[in-house]
Amino acid sequence: MTGRAMEAGREALLTVAGLKKNFGGVKALEKLDLTIASGELVGLIGPNGSGKTTAFNLLTGVFKPSGGRIVFRGQEVAGNRPEQNARLGMARTFQNIRLFRDLPVIDNVAVGLHMRHGAGFWPTVLRFPTAARSESKIRERALEVLEILDLRDRAGDLVANLPYGDQRKVEFARALATEPVLLLLDEPSAGMNPHETAELGATISRLHRELGLTIILVEHDMKMIMTHCQRIHVMHQGRILAEGSPMEIQRDPRVIEAYLGRRREGAHAVA
Repeated sequence: MTGRAMEAGREALLTVAGLKKNFGGVKALEKLDLTIASGELVGLIGPNGSGKTTAFNLLTGVFKPSGGRIVFRGQEVAGNRPEQNARLGMARTFQNIRLFRDLPVIDNVAVGLHMRHGAGFWPTVLRFPTAARSESKIRERALEVLEILDLRDRAGDLVANLPYGDQRKVEFARALATEPVLLLLDEPSAGMNPHETAELGATISRLHRELGLTIILVEHDMKMIMTHCQRIHVMHQGRILAEGSPMEIQRDPRVIEAYLGRRREGAHAVA
């Protein structure tokens, strides 16, 4: 376990030790060690097949680990279901947008709020006054979350009618609605043009700064990673190959050779 995350004296929010995942005879994750301090914005990079999304699926409870430990907020969570981790304060987005496209924006965000602010199944079905008050509070809070992402004016629009970049923001809003302390973003710029990607990177940095979120960002766009992440972990064959600041990662010979290509003079992100 690296001590880099603890340099500023911040407490560890997430600690991963010896995490493994086998699919039959295939070792997708061989031995992952990772420490994320509270308040960090950390990048996780590596080629396809290096284990990044598998790691996310293990951390959030989509997959059960074959071995190792995951400690989140002081609790062992390896083997938890996704909803258990969500209640502890862990939220994620997916590489492929997973929204209710035929529902308004505000209803998509409200889904995330029901976990913490819903009145419950029977009060809602039986239309108790508590359920009506709960729904009113949820819609009010949904509008507040949309305001954070500059989407309040689109609250009544169908998700299917939004530009792709705004759909990504709605997905962020739904994740924020669960009131997370740790946000895991899986390839958020997938399918975006350079302008949308730059705007998204700025949004991620703003959310990190203004809301005090801890963020782990899996991303292939090296410019976004190098510009916005404080630390970067590089994965290779189910393990961490290198870890350090953006400058250190760009200068690491193993990373240059295996992932980033030969560094060009003055280049911020290379092939």
